[in-house]
Parts: sequence; C-alpha cells; structure tokens
Amino acid sequence: MTPIIIPCPACGRELKIRDRKLLGRKGKCPKCEHAFLLEEPAPVELELAETSIPAEGTGARWVATPTPQPPQPAAASVPAPSPFAISAAPSILAPELTAAPLSSDVLRRKSSKGQWVKWVVVAVVLCAVGGVGIFALNTPPSKPNKSGSNHAAEDSDVAGHSPVTSGPADLTASPTKGDPIPLEMIPSGAQILVHIRPAELWQAESQGEEFRYCLGPLGEFLDQQLKAVCKKPPTEIDSALFALIANTRGTPPGLALVVRLKEEAKKSELLDMLGGTRDDTYGRPVYVNNEQAALILDLKTFAICPAKDAQDMVESIGGRAAFSSGIEEIMVKTDRDRHFTIIFEPTAVLLDEEFLAPAAARPLLRECMDWFGDDAEAVAWSFHLEQDRFFSDLVVRNKTSVRPSALQERMLEKIGLIPMELLRLVQQMKPTEVGKRKVIGRLPAMTKAFAMSTVGSTGSRHAEFITPLPERAAPNLALGVLLAWDESTRTKFSDKPAAGGSEEPKSNIPVAERLKKKIDIDFRRSPLQDAIAYIADETKVKIDIDGDALKFAGYTKNMPQEFKMDQATGLAAIEKILKTKGQEKLCLVIDEKNSLAILMTFQAAETKKLTPHQFAP
Repeated sequence: MTPIIIPCPACGRELKIRDRKLLGRKGKCPKCEHAFLLEEPAPVELELAETSIPAEGTGARWVATPTPQPPQPAAASVPAPSPFAISAAPSILAPELTAAPLSSDVLRRKSSKGQWVKWVVVAVVLCAVGGVGIFALNTPPSKPNKSGSNHAAEDSDVAGHSPVTSGPADLTASPTKGDPIPLEMIPSGAQILVHIRPAELWQAESQGEEFRYCLGPLGEFLDQQLKAVCKKPPTEIDSALFALIANTRGTPPGLALVVRLKEEAKKSELLDMLGGTRDDTYGRPVYVNNEQAALILDLKTFAICPAKDAQDMVESIGGRAAFSSGIEEIMVKTDRDRHFTIIFEPTAVLLDEEFLAPAAARPLLRECMDWFGDDAEAVAWSFHLEQDRFFSDLVVRNKTSVRPSALQERMLEKIGLIPMELLRLVQQMKPTEVGKRKVIGRLPAMTKAFAMSTVGSTGSRHAEFITPLPERAAPNLALGVLLAWDESTRTKFSDKPAAGGSEEPKSNIPVAERLKKKIDIDFRRSPLQDAIAYIADETKVKIDIDGDALKFAGYTKNMPQEFKMDQATGLAAIEKILKTKGQEKLCLVIDEKNSLAILMTFQAAETKKLTPHQFAP
C-alpha cells in the first residue's frame, strides 16, 4: 500500500502513514515531538508550468517590474507535501511582481468583496500588513479543542501509535522575557499603538531582513516612513512606539511616538534633529516646532507629539496620563522585546476608519475589525523571529458580557476557517510564473499549519492564542499573502453572491409579499450579516445592510443572532431580530421601486426620509 505523506506542521518532516485506519488519531512527530492530529492533506489544484524551478539563491530581494510573464503551458496539479518547504531564493521568494495596488473596482466586485476580508485577516494575523497600514495612517472544519488547536499526530515511526495528549511545553514558551511596553511619554487617549524593534529587524543577513524583503513594497514603505518620522535610520533605532491619539469626532487622530536609540547621541545632535523653540512652562524642557512638540528624556530617548498634547506627554513620565481600561490592561500582556506588536481597540479603529485607510479599502478594514466580533474590547498581537522559530502571540481582551472561554472557542473556530476560504480562492487563480504558482499554491497549507499549531488559553479577562512555527513560516507567509493579494487584482472570482443579497432575477411579486414566505430558522450565534443573507436567499429578496448607519448607532454586522423558528415568515424572522434586546434601534425599509429591502436604524431612515416597515400586531 502506498504510504500517506503527512508533513509535521512544526518542523516540516514528512511522516509516512501506511495504515489509513490511523487517520484521526493522535501522536507526535518523532523528530521534534510536536503534537498534532493525523489528517490526510488535501491537494491544492494549481496549474504548474512544465519548466524546471530555477536554482535557489541565498537571500531574498524584492524585484518589481510592470511587465507580466508570458503564459506557460500547464501541467498536472501537484500537491504540496510540506507547507513551509519553500526556501528563500530570489527566483521563488521574490519573483518579478507587478506591485499594483488593489483597485476600487476590484474592491467593489460583488463576487469577491465579502471573501477578501479573509485576506486582510490573514495579513493582520500572519505578517503584520495590517499593522503597517495603521502605522501609515492610511459547515466549517472540525471544531478545535477548547484548550487549543495544537493537535497531535502519529506516524509509523512512533512505537505502538500511542496517542499524545499534549505537545512539548517549550514550543509555546515565550522567546522573550521583556517588561510590558511602557506608555511613558505617550499622551492620554491613545487607542491604537504599534511597537517595533527596527535595529534587529533591519540587521543584515537576519531573519528580519528576509521578512522585510518578502513584504515587497510594504517593506520598502515601512523603511521610508521610519526614516522620515523617527528622523534616524532603522539600524540606529532600538525601539519605536507609535500611538494614534483620539481627537474629537470627525477629525483625524494625532500621531505621537517614542524613539529609543541603540547608542547615545550628542545633545546638540538631538536638538538640531528635532528643532523647535524651547519652552520650559511644562515642568521639563519641551521643543515646540509649528504644531509639533518634542521632549528629550535622555541621550538615547526622545518623544514627539502634537503641540496641544505637550502637557500630557510630560505628565505621562510620572504615570499620570489617562488611557482606556482596555488599553491599560492589555498592555500588561505585551513584551517590549518582541520584534513587532500592535495594540488596538476595534471600536476605535471603526470610529476613525476614514482617516486610517483610503475610501476603497475601508470596507475591508471594517470587516477586519468585525472579524474580532463584538466580544473583543482590545487586541494585542505580536510576533518574534528566532533563529529556528516564528512565534506569534495574539491576546484578545473580552468584554464583561462574554466569558473568556467562549471568546477563545469562537476565535479558534474563525482561525480554523481561514485555510478553507483561501483554498477556494487560490484554486481560481492562474499565475503565469512558476515561482508564484508554487508560493500561492502552498498558502492554504501554510495557513492550515498555522491554525493547527495555534494553542489557546484564557485568563480572568482575556483569551490568548500562541502559534509556534518553523522560522521558514515568517517569510513564506508574508510572501504568500503578498503574491496572492497581487494576483487577486487580475483574477475574476466567480462565487456565491455577497452576504446580505440575492442574485435571483427580479420578481413581479412585491418585496413585502415575498418576505411572507415561510421558512425554518435556526440561528446559533450567527452573525447578523449571515442571518440576513440566509433570510434573503430563502425568500429570494435582495436585503442590504446599511453598515454606516449601524456603525453610528454602535452596532456591527457581526452581532450574534440566536433563536429558532419553525415555518415562520421572513418578515417574522426579521422582526425577531429587530426586537432582540439591544437591537431596538434597527428597522426595516422596503423599497418596492428598486425591489429590495434595507436594514438600517430609525435615525438613518429619518435622515434619509424613508419610511420604516410597520409590522403587523
């Protein structure tokens, strides 16, 4: 019997299974002793060119060119046995790429709008693309174990095939032992923060250098911004903390930063670099330049903030600045020695979305925040690049209305869904270059390994998700997401209609009559947009959700709906949603002229001079 080849998600070793009866059981890798569930890998259907893969190099470099490669003849589909087996060669990890931004037409395309949210989530969770963006101001798979999704695997090399119930503790042990990231010299009201260790990430011939090259134009942009904002080359900056300070509604947030240098600088050099006029009225010398204020704490540390926040900046040295409880509490879970950390409140991101992303990207940013759900008060994600390990740590602080264990279970399920969504989308892509095909084709397997390696745990007010992977995971995940994103701009996706709508032809039957069709309802914490999409599909009525109206009322499309109704009309189901406690501000507007229904708020309906539907007593 031909053995089944299953790669270890931790070290990549290929395990040979000769007896299919062993599938579904637990064991461990004989090489690294990593525990995972024994599952037959699903092949990724891709058309590979018949040319041989170019020879590998020794370092990744970004090469941008607007000239596409000519199409190459296709060969049979080839499964990828090892998710992170791609090596850092210029020919594979940095193929020639048309680094075109995602156009607004692509973002608005109905067939892909709802699904590309997953790409954004992957980017945020796997390779810090979301962090770079914020800094720039710009039936599901098997349910994961509640204690984590680090399943065990077994192999014919494991004596007796005895199951293993837990993995080695050192795999999830933190690679750093630093203190929490200090908020010293950050003015009050910071709700989005990014902490980075430039000197280590920009070190020549390091994992950080390779990771940055694999981010392509994003890596280059980050390099330029660090030099411009921090006023020093990245190699001279030990750490930099950026903070977006909330302002009055409708005005952009202010940017504050604290820079810590590797070596002491001369006082005269710092003064020349920061400029401004000295002002001693704040209790410490502050150098004000136009609308910006700077503070020199010592010869290695300086801070910059909006001039109006100068007093807060000085007072925060003594710990008197005010921050939300979510930010203050989750900062305790951070580690200043990690290479990259982003901390944010999803609600704050949604409120300032118009200043954080261009108009075409705002729907994606909004859905990305909704991915964390209404249960998340604050989020902190960090990663660290070791010599032999990529370490990811996601901490989500729950709201008081939800138990940490429930939040943990939901987040693990969401992480587990990402590979399936990516596989379906990747199968529709047809990259012409063999290098791109190889990297993009392995992205679903890589994210599957990420999901399977994630270990969940809970505290009194948070859920934490640690993912230890081989060091190859960092550059390959970064490049895989980047190439897939780029390829998406040339792919026409054909799929089911966007959530909340229906692609059925218009009917002569009035919308109100079609909504009287009797259907069965069984919503089990289903997101609002999914519940509405189900009702729309069953009644053959196009139902839109006014996301902006919901946002201004403090609602999201991810609000959980949980009720059951047998043979109830679509109108009765919608009425049940509208009368759910906490959702009373919502209403339904029926637009017979355009043959659709709209879910919005009473306030929005009044503003737009629309008449909410009156449900029968």
